[in-house]
Amino acid sequence: MVQDKLVITIVDESGSRQFRLPKNTKKIIIIICSILLVTIFGSVLLMKFLMQKIDEIALNKNIALSEYKYIYQKNNFLKDQIKQKTQELSIVSQKIGDLENIVDLKKNTDKNTDVNDKINLLDLSSSQKNLILSLIPNGEPIASYTSKDLSSKKIHSSKKTKDITTGYEFITKENTPVYATADGVIDLTRNHYNKGYGNLIKITHSFGFSSMYAHLEKAVVKKGDFVQKGQLIGYSGHSGDVDKNTLYYEIRFLGKILNPVVYTSWNADNFEEVFDDDTSIDWKSLVWTIEDMVQLQTYRLSYQNNDLPYMGEEK
Repeated sequence: MVQDKLVITIVDESGSRQFRLPKNTKKIIIIICSILLVTIFGSVLLMKFLMQKIDEIALNKNIALSEYKYIYQKNNFLKDQIKQKTQELSIVSQKIGDLENIVDLKKNTDKNTDVNDKINLLDLSSSQKNLILSLIPNGEPIASYTSKDLSSKKIHSSKKTKDITTGYEFITKENTPVYATADGVIDLTRNHYNKGYGNLIKITHSFGFSSMYAHLEKAVVKKGDFVQKGQLIGYSGHSGDVDKNTLYYEIRFLGKILNPVVYTSWNADNFEEVFDDDTSIDWKSLVWTIEDMVQLQTYRLSYQNNDLPYMGEEK
């Protein structure tokens, strides 16, 4: 029986004591210690996992809060924009009656022909002439040149082939300044191109007119820029299919090429000559439109200065 027991002897001042335990107790203690160690290790891993999850949840919470604040601020901004546009719409609605009276849309629509008949193209004021000359291409786009020649191309029809004048070719020194011949918006610029027209600029002017400046050394404007008559837009060069410094200049109206001789020589001194030289354009309707535009410009300035009375107020 003793062999089946585990004897533990404890000695102290009082003597010795012996405890007899079953031999399986040692194994049980080892197992219990192992279980405790595994439990502690597992708890540590679980705690680390839980802490990591807590950090992720906290990070997601901060991200969500940031997105909420952004959306909230954007929502307030949009509310302010809507409020502002609503106020602007209200002001426009109040002014629209006055705008119709100034432009007199219905009257002009019904009596457009009568109005045109009353316009005397030979009796325009200096301010009207200057406005027209600032809006429609006129004069030469370059201040100095060696010579100029008309450019033409062949048009093939079912019956015959004919040459039509397309523009002017100015022979110049390299890097000669090139200027806009009327107010307008840059529709196209092309740099670093050595085929066809090479580097070029196209300007869209008022009432369907446009102008093109080609074979440039470089353009100093970009698409979308507003330019005024006489403003520097580029420098002449020999890009494209030319072998010497050349500026090619072309004018169009609603896509149709115009005679460059008429428009490059047009100025305030010979203002009326263009009406006879180019009968393809309805000049009376064009002048009537310009006068209407002046009235709208006057209205806009009055509106900005709050000088225009509201409907119903005594005028």
